[in-house]
Amino acid sequence: MLRRMMHRTSSLGPWVFVVLGSACGGSSGGASSGKDAGPVSSPDAAPDSSSKPPHDGASPSDGPAPSEAASACVPAIPHLAWTSPYAGWSGGISTDPSFFPIAVWLQQSFHAEELSGLGVNIYVGNNAGTDPLAASDLATLKSYGMYAIIAQDSVGLASIDDPTIVAWWMSPDEPDNAQPASGGGYGPPVSPSTLITEYDAYKKADPTRPAWLGLGQGVAFAAWEGRGSDAPPESGYPAASDIVGFDIYPYNACGGDANQMMICGQFWLNALGVDNLHMWSDRNQAVWTDFETTDIGGTGNGPTPVETTSEVWLALIHDANGILYFIDLITPTFREDGIFADPAMVTAVTALDKEIKSLAPELNSATIPDLVTVTSSNTAAPIDSMVKANGTSLYVFSAISRAGTATGSFAIKGMTGNGTATVVSEGRTVDVVAGKFSDDFAANGAHVYQVDLSKAVCP
Repeated sequence: MLRRMMHRTSSLGPWVFVVLGSACGGSSGGASSGKDAGPVSSPDAAPDSSSKPPHDGASPSDGPAPSEAASACVPAIPHLAWTSPYAGWSGGISTDPSFFPIAVWLQQSFHAEELSGLGVNIYVGNNAGTDPLAASDLATLKSYGMYAIIAQDSVGLASIDDPTIVAWWMSPDEPDNAQPASGGGYGPPVSPSTLITEYDAYKKADPTRPAWLGLGQGVAFAAWEGRGSDAPPESGYPAASDIVGFDIYPYNACGGDANQMMICGQFWLNALGVDNLHMWSDRNQAVWTDFETTDIGGTGNGPTPVETTSEVWLALIHDANGILYFIDLITPTFREDGIFADPAMVTAVTALDKEIKSLAPELNSATIPDLVTVTSSNTAAPIDSMVKANGTSLYVFSAISRAGTATGSFAIKGMTGNGTATVVSEGRTVDVVAGKFSDDFAANGAHVYQVDLSKAVCP
């Protein structure tokens, strides 16, 4: 994300939640979740929670055996094990399936009330030098049910026993970028080995909390000029973290130089970076990514609400384990909580975060591969998908992953029954015939479908 230490010195689209009713199967309990997301290539309305089965706080993958889901016209839901990437720390981020990390970058505590209303539950990046969170500030966050990921410095360590702190932020921000040199200009990035030494020191000081590392856009944009020359491979950095994130802002890039213009509008890059970080991680590190919400530099090239929402859904479909918003306006006038200058973006992000929270039990569960396929009518605009489950219901998360529009054709493997798909947030239905249905995707469109296999009507 942009460095705030530098700053100080110098209508939602069709986000659909679908319930499929059907009457032939037995009950399933095997609930799980998964990602059937298509590949992402490099650049060279709130749901109806009343339709969801109750959840007791256990992982959605806990439940009856797959055979209980089987019937003559629907498939069994696989019962897949899943381990939270936050499970290794007694003082870390909650492993309650109903909690999904929704963070904000470097805000002061007096914004807590408005940020809580937005849906944020974690502050990230505060340190002794910039917007420090002392004990009184942490108490403010706690009063709003929020947590903090802060630097392990003099301010942070003074509150080491405060459970509001759920991870330690490793400095500097974006260590994989070229670093400012003491005599002016820039030197090389911080080496992964240096960060691993720092990581080991963090763990020695506090083995109960994970370490959070925030990288730059080189994670998803290999030609990013900001890394300088002879930079170490990005793949070496996740080893210095337990939670690894990165930032990239494709719509703001449209107001940048020729190098940034290479990624202008490429809203799928957050998803690509998530894929890369998972691939480079070797011990089930949690992967986060940062999202743009404002016209950061005042160039007239910030994202629309639909575009930000699209970036988030694609990243989640590619198995992001947490999301983080950059909400500042930098120029022409600095505003730390700049998102609140844009009522439409506030409305969209609030609705998006409400939907993510309602789907947290599904997001916090295992992948179901190959059970549902989707084909796009537009080969230039593929549709990425992820399949989750809870109880007898499948959850199919899907989003268009390139510029353009398309019709998505879905097929549930092993389902021959019929039903009706209700688009809960739009008040419309979609016919499901022999386990197949289709739906339209507008530009930046995304849909989440719930399919209750226990209600299928067998032919």
